[in-house]
Amino acid sequence: MPLRLTRVQLAQLAALAEAAFPREACALLLGRGDGEMLQVSRVVPAANIAASPDRDFELDPAVHVAVLRQLRETASPDRVVGHWHSHPNGRAEPSARDAAMIYDPAMLWLISAVDASGAAAPRAFRPRADASGFDPIPLQTES
Repeated sequence: MPLRLTRVQLAQLAALAEAAFPREACALLLGRGDGEMLQVSRVVPAANIAASPDRDFELDPAVHVAVLRQLRETASPDRVVGHWHSHPNGRAEPSARDAAMIYDPAMLWLISAVDASGAAAPRAFRPRADASGFDPIPLQTES
């Protein structure tokens, strides 16, 4: 199942990654889908509260709870479809630490590599059902 983002959302993620460099940045991805395609409708930046934000990420749970509450209270058709984080001076692919953090195989992972020259285009991944790692999924961009 492909993940679709707009160019504006991709630019937002690049700006977040570059602003946090050399630390990891993170965000929740809200959207909806029909099983054939997941469309990201909103990127919600979150503080990285990891003890070592230069090599780990931990989304601020207060942001996650606030988003879930807002979705429920507004009866939004959106849901949390995944999360994004950056890999400073790394690659846009899941690390061993990322694999150890799989808690929900339905959550998509979007990862951007970033260095002093800027952020590269992100790549999307779906955790395997047995939490043994990730499989890449197509990422589509729309205007």
